[in-house]
Amino acid sequence: MATPNITLTATLDDLVGNPAGSTANPAKLRIALCGYGPVLPHIVGTANLARPGPYSFFDTGTGISTKLWGNDQITPAGTLYEIAVLDGNDNVVQCGAYRFIGGPLTVDLSNAMQIVPPYGYPISGISYAACTGAVPGTAYASPGLVIAVTYNGVFLRPSVDYTVAGGTSITLNFVTQTGDMIYALCVV
Repeated sequence: MATPNITLTATLDDLVGNPAGSTANPAKLRIALCGYGPVLPHIVGTANLARPGPYSFFDTGTGISTKLWGNDQITPAGTLYEIAVLDGNDNVVQCGAYRFIGGPLTVDLSNAMQIVPPYGYPISGISYAACTGAVPGTAYASPGLVIAVTYNGVFLRPSVDYTVAGGTSITLNFVTQTGDMIYALCVV
């Protein structure tokens, strides 16, 4: 029987670096599974996901850690998680869409790549493929048509020099630093 293979961690701080939550007034993270349409989401051979959220997780100043099903474990394909940070009055302060695949994996929300679909593309048909390299000329095969490349989460950064051949082969023409995150935004 399958088990959730993603461990999501998050620390919620205020603007100056203090914990946003306390025991008396916890900060809140809300997670909901989205993108399954009219099909009841399920894990093949394990369970139907009768309660896809939203679920609230509370940070009392020590952070949050929870297990989630990887989106590649869930049927139908194309699901994603909407993750929102709420204030003390349950107002959404910020939110983003995320897809977690390839577990078992621990994901820190502060490092997770948000899904930001370019105009005209459905969010369920988009994926991010990591392509980091240390030397110019490093090539990567994309799982789908490449529509953009981001560098540390920034689209169209002038120093990101790359070429795409045949719509699916990316060649990096610049040197990356340790910790740089380069992703190809692909339509699959």
